[in-house]
This record gives sequence, structure tokens and C-alpha cells, in this order.
Amino acid sequence: MSKRAPLSDQRPLGRVEDYTNAFLAASGLLAFMLLFMLAAAFGWVVAIATALLTDRAILTVSEFRKRR
Repeated sequence: MSKRAPLSDQRPLGRVEDYTNAFLAASGLLAFMLLFMLAAAFGWVVAIATALLTDRAILTVSEFRKRR
């Protein structure tokens, strides 16, 4: 078992890669696949309703966070 120095004695980490764009692209692709799967399984009305409800939920959370 190797001994590690306590965190206070370790040198600080440098900058790390920014994966924000990759995360957003992957999330968008997953959302598209989910909505397409819902449309194929249950029809376009369910897919559109899910998209609208998700949009409203995101807007509501965003407005709530702005007020805090």
C-alpha cells in the first residue's frame, strides 16, 4: 500500500480540459433519440407533449433560480 501525502502538502492541480461542449452535444443527441423513440412507440403527440413539458420544467427551474 502506497502512502500519499496529505492534501495540504500536495501541489495544486493545474487547469483541466473543458468538456462543456462535448457534454451539451451528447445531451442534445440523447434528447433527440429519446424524443424520436417516444414518437415511434407512442406517436408524435406524446413526443411533442414530452418536449413541451420538459421545456416548461426547465424554464420554471430557471426562473426559480433567478429569484433566489
